[in-house]
Amino acid sequence: MKKIVLIGFIALILSFFSIAPTQAAEPIKFGFLHTLSGGVGQVYGVPDQAGVKIAVEEINKAGGVLGRPLEMISRDDKLKAEVGVREAKDLILNQKVHWIQGIVSSGIALAVSAYCKTQKVIFIDTVAQSAATTGEKGHRYVFRITTNTTNYARSIANAAAKFWGGKKVFIIGPDYEYGHRCKKDFMKTYTGLVPGAEVVGELWPKLGTKDFTPYITKIMSSNADFVYTSLWGGEVLSFTKTAWPFGYFDRVKMAGQDWGNMEGLSKMTRKAYPKGVLGGSHYPWWLLDNPINNVYYPKFKKVTGMDAGLAAASGYTTVYAMKKAIEKAGSLDTEKIIDALEGMVIDSPVGPLKIRACDHQAMWPFWVGPVAFTKEFSWPHITDAVAMDPPDKGYRTCSEIEAARKAQK
Repeated sequence: MKKIVLIGFIALILSFFSIAPTQAAEPIKFGFLHTLSGGVGQVYGVPDQAGVKIAVEEINKAGGVLGRPLEMISRDDKLKAEVGVREAKDLILNQKVHWIQGIVSSGIALAVSAYCKTQKVIFIDTVAQSAATTGEKGHRYVFRITTNTTNYARSIANAAAKFWGGKKVFIIGPDYEYGHRCKKDFMKTYTGLVPGAEVVGELWPKLGTKDFTPYITKIMSSNADFVYTSLWGGEVLSFTKTAWPFGYFDRVKMAGQDWGNMEGLSKMTRKAYPKGVLGGSHYPWWLLDNPINNVYYPKFKKVTGMDAGLAAASGYTTVYAMKKAIEKAGSLDTEKIIDALEGMVIDSPVGPLKIRACDHQAMWPFWVGPVAFTKEFSWPHITDAVAMDPPDKGYRTCSEIEAARKAQK
């Protein structure tokens, strides 16, 4: 009798293990679409991916979302719009992802956003900055959990007016939508603060330029009061390396939103860094004291060996925002998730963030200050930083968004 019971018990155990895999909760898939190769990939895509991975691991360890684990499916857009859209199609049609997040290039973000709209799939911009993405070209299925060009420009213009106030402005930026948008937003704000200010010269190098020598010589001979630049990513490193031997930073005042970000500054030394440049930072972790940042940054640094910047922080925040929205919706129904995200206040390493219902833009703060070395750190960073208070001041109002969208029709 005991033998029969033992055999039955063993059979029951074997039966349990044979069916357990088929009963495992199906993962909730989402697409991570970013530039992961080349210099831009190393500066933005790779750190963003690392931050997202940390969030996924934390959430899954705590039981997942609605009892299901998250699964990130990564794709490299190779900094090309056609590749980005192709990968988005694969993620949506073949991988059946519930949302897509990421992207550093505004041109790619706009293209992917337009495609996601046709498929009624949520796209969350976590790095690309063109205000048009959630402004003129915004729609129900696109969100942004990062800053944008308007906030950049208003914050930098405000700081430049306070620090310098010169009327002769020289512009240098990448020759595509992002760079030209930054110029427009910056000058609109700056001329409102400094009446009579004007552009005395402008240069538009192609994206990916390595040698900035001809541009630097033109700037230094321009007699401008200061330079506003929207160069970003690897171009910050290239420009700095080229400019340093000319004594550029001792002779030229320059302001640029991406020039205070740790993605670039963490790779620089006293031998070549943008000394005195009025730079902006989306995530000056050394200035922030809140429960999430106090845990997140040390963990990111320990796990990756990298210094976290905007991409890592926004990617991490976005995963938790989607978790909160899905749980609030109580399902994976896209329309219900969108309704949950609209107006939601989410937690982040930079503090609580509200996602506006009118344009799906998170009110992410932006800090501006001069770049310098201090005895506290072995790398250059922004000091004496200030941010718009409240952050909403850096963004267009809902009325401005509505007017901009009507003008596009």
